[in-house]
Amino acid sequence: MIRRAIYLSCVLFVAACEGTKAPAAAKTTASSVSAGAAAGAAKRWDDELGALLATQSLDGGPAVVFVRDTAAAADFEVELFNHDDHTSKAVLHTGAAIRSCAWSRHAAVTQGDGRAAPNSWALALSPGVARPFGIDGVGELLPRDSAALVARISRLVSAIPEDSLSSPFRGLPIVVRDAWRIKLADSTIVSIAIATRSLNVESNPRAEAITLIAEPDSSSGTGQWRTAYSERSAGPEDRVEGMDLLAAFELHHARPALALVREGDAGVQLEIVERTNPGVWAVRWASSALLCQKP
Repeated sequence: MIRRAIYLSCVLFVAACEGTKAPAAAKTTASSVSAGAAAGAAKRWDDELGALLATQSLDGGPAVVFVRDTAAAADFEVELFNHDDHTSKAVLHTGAAIRSCAWSRHAAVTQGDGRAAPNSWALALSPGVARPFGIDGVGELLPRDSAALVARISRLVSAIPEDSLSSPFRGLPIVVRDAWRIKLADSTIVSIAIATRSLNVESNPRAEAITLIAEPDSSSGTGQWRTAYSERSAGPEDRVEGMDLLAAFELHHARPALALVREGDAGVQLEIVERTNPGVWAVRWASSALLCQKP
C-alpha cells in the first residue's frame, strides 16, 4: 500500500478571538459501546505490542518510531505490515529523539541486505506480535459492493449521537473520504471508514472528520449493521487531525486490532483500536499517552 498524505479539515465553532491569539486546535472525542473504552489509551506503554511501533512520516520524511526502551538508539528486527495478508522482515535503525521526546524517534528501515525497505510498508512491529488481515479498499470492490458500503457508512455516520463538536454540522452532506473492509478469523466482516462534513463559512471555514468501525448486528436478525466504535475530530479547517488506516491484524492473544494514524500538532500519532468483544471496539493504546515535551 502506498499511503497518501491527506490533510483533512475539521472544526469547532469558537467565540471570536483576538487576531494575536494562536489558532484554535482541533478537538477529538471517541465513543464505543463498551464501558471504559479509552482505558487502553492511558497506558504509557503496552508490553503486548512489543518493543516498538513505527510508521512512515506523512510528509515523506524519515520513519517515526515509538519505542519502549528510551535508553539509547538501537537496531531492531521488525515485521512490516500494510494492507496485504502477509508481512515482510526488515531491520529498523532508531536515531535521535524527536521534539525532546525520548519515546519518539526518527528511524530508517532496511532489508536484510542493507538496502532501504520499499515504501509500501505502513506499520512496523516486533516479530511475532501480530498476524495481518488483508484489507480491501472501497475502490477494489465490485461497483455494487462499493456503493452499498458507502451508503451503509453514510447511514451509520448520520445516526451517531450529536455532541458539542458535531452540532454545527447537523444536516450537512456526509462525504465518505475512504472506506475499507476486512474479514476476521470468525468470518465477521468489519467496515472501517473516514467520513467528513464541511461548513464553508468564508470567515471561519470548518469541517469534521469521523472515524467509524462497524459490524453486522447479530441481534437484529435482519442483516442490519451497527457502529462499534467512532471517533470524531472537529476544529478550524487548517487544524485537522484526519485518520488513516495503516494495518489490520490479530494480536498474539487472538484479539483483532486496527492501527490508525493521524498528523496532529505533536506530529505523527498512532492509535491501536482493539475488538474486545463481538460488536465492541475500543482504544487499546495511543501514542498520545507518552509524556513528551512540545518544542
